[in-house]
Amino acid sequence: MELLLQPVLESYPKFSIEKQVCPSYVQMYTKDNNEIALVCMKNKSSSNHIDPAVQDNKWENEELELTGSPLKLDLSLHTILDDTLLSDEPQLWSKEEATHIPIGIEKAREIANLYHKSLTAVTKENSLPMWILTNPSSEGKPLLLTLQSDDRHFGRGIVSYEGTMTLDEVDVDVLAQDFTVKEKLSNDMVTSTVDCKFLLSGISYSSHSTDELLNAPHSGVTELHCEWQGKTLQIPYISCKVNFQQEVIVGHLGSPCNAIWKSVCSLHNINQLLVDMTAAGSLSVNLESAVVRTYTQGEKRVNNTKRLNDLLNETETYAYTAECPAGGCICVTEDTTSLKQCLGAMNVDGSSNDFTYKLWDVLRDCETAEELVSLLIQSLKFISSGKIRPFIDVNNKTYLSKLVLKLSRGHSQAAKVLKNLRSSPPQALSLIAQVGIQKTMWEYTKVMSLLEHSFFIAGIWNSDARSHESIEQINQTIQDMTMGGDFTLNPFENISSAEHSIRLDCESFYDEDPNELTVDDFASLKKHGLVSEKKDVNEVPLISDEIDISPWKNLLMRFAQVHVCLEHLHRAETWLRADFTNLKPIASHLLEFYVSEKSPIKTVGQVMSDPMQKISMPISNIVVQDHLKKTAFWYRAEISKKVNAADKGLKRDSKIVFVFSQQHVFPPSVSQNLEPQTDEISEVTTIGEDLKYHVTKYTFMSNKLINKLL
Repeated sequence: MELLLQPVLESYPKFSIEKQVCPSYVQMYTKDNNEIALVCMKNKSSSNHIDPAVQDNKWENEELELTGSPLKLDLSLHTILDDTLLSDEPQLWSKEEATHIPIGIEKAREIANLYHKSLTAVTKENSLPMWILTNPSSEGKPLLLTLQSDDRHFGRGIVSYEGTMTLDEVDVDVLAQDFTVKEKLSNDMVTSTVDCKFLLSGISYSSHSTDELLNAPHSGVTELHCEWQGKTLQIPYISCKVNFQQEVIVGHLGSPCNAIWKSVCSLHNINQLLVDMTAAGSLSVNLESAVVRTYTQGEKRVNNTKRLNDLLNETETYAYTAECPAGGCICVTEDTTSLKQCLGAMNVDGSSNDFTYKLWDVLRDCETAEELVSLLIQSLKFISSGKIRPFIDVNNKTYLSKLVLKLSRGHSQAAKVLKNLRSSPPQALSLIAQVGIQKTMWEYTKVMSLLEHSFFIAGIWNSDARSHESIEQINQTIQDMTMGGDFTLNPFENISSAEHSIRLDCESFYDEDPNELTVDDFASLKKHGLVSEKKDVNEVPLISDEIDISPWKNLLMRFAQVHVCLEHLHRAETWLRADFTNLKPIASHLLEFYVSEKSPIKTVGQVMSDPMQKISMPISNIVVQDHLKKTAFWYRAEISKKVNAADKGLKRDSKIVFVFSQQHVFPPSVSQNLEPQTDEISEVTTIGEDLKYHVTKYTFMSNKLINKLL
């Protein structure tokens, strides 16, 4: 491929001639993102190498404006970032494309003619299309010139600016008639495809850093892409295909899903610390610098010591009022009608009244492992004083929950337990992380139960065979077993005997616990290194003797996969205004895509470093019918010959593509050379009939070359 471009590179060294994926303004006409050879000038060198064909005072002034930035925006919620960030308005070109500078049409034709000589010697498979960004100040207002030839075809095309018009002025049928006349075809030999895009919310920040993304005013993009056959821009609600396209930013400061994501990130960091400690010993990790919680720039830091004291004081009142909180989930109730309501409640009050769960919510926000271990020891020391009667859920089988219950009743080995924990960081970290793992599993399952997918989710945690079935198959099986009655299956039934056992029924077993340690209780604590008969108080038990962390790697991956689904679902609920019934099929599609062997999400760290996640999926027209009644951001009409008309009329392949867009398809370096926008164009009104659209036209044709005589 590089050899094809060599003659052009040598003859025109001042221009930027690069092999790259189609920029957005080329994709608008080709509908693909294949590799091309793009020819233009770049902003960094444009002041030194301005094409003579376009060098005038106006161009110089506009070019100088680009070296500053007319696109200044405070993208951050908290701080003013650099001046090169995108405008907080929808647009059809990317940040990087703003540096593309057009060249004169005459110079573009010279480059195309030279490149044509190279293409005539290669097959179609080995050819590389060239697109040249041109200055529209020339006659005909050309925007792009393309050459797509090979040893058998002479393919060329041009994109030109046609002015502005309202949608009422657009008649696709007339445009198709003009095409048939020029191509000498009958009407039945021509096909027309129309598509459009609705921007429901947000703008893309795909070219920015992680901190910029997590601080951005929008937490992603929600769009609808519609396509139909016909010769009208009016959407046929029943027959058009609708594709739901969405981009979410995982960990965005404004996302209510962070109530769970904070747990996942801290568990990821703790697990890595435990892996390092297991491999190289506990002394290999400096607790004071070992990160547990990574705070985003601009995120408010919390006083974890105060939060812990508040929790202990709150729990202490139970000993005097005997008002132990009821068990169960406090973020999902019979009155929960939306994911937003559920996640909002989880952010404010947590998901459960279990003391160790509330303790995890505090400790997960510790910045370092040293802070986490210190606060854990502080809480256990206070508990061992007997001043509080902590509530522990009946289904909480973690070692920490058992330890909290025993310490709260007072036992002679309390000092020994605390000393051993202090001297064994792996033990302390694994105790609290086990609580975080169990709580996070439970929270994801409870939230997804709102969409009736709790059986599928429950099967994920233990890699149950049912998770290899489709969600619809699982739901059908449940329906068959219940036969439409009120009987509700327990989605945790198959893992009730496992280490990570969690069930839906919740109640306290506080009163059933004896006040003193039994022989079996003491043996259990001793087995896990929390007490010892030896006099050596500094004995450090091995981590492998207390908690098996080997399943955590797979669980953390599943957490990341399910969480991306949850972020998409929350955003879809908000911007599609969808209820649980409409969200259920969307959830099925998301889970089957993300929670699978082919999932693009493999680790938590991957999502933390690349928080932007995108999805494109078909969606029922009924869900979005109200949105389709509005005016689209852009429309595109493609008119071409039918397959069986290749040899009809003029003997060539040809097509035309019209794009009607509210904003310019091309970056300012090109669009500023078009006629000035009127107020009617620049201001988006609520009356679609009065809204002017920019019209651009792409004409492409390809003739077969005459065979050369030998």
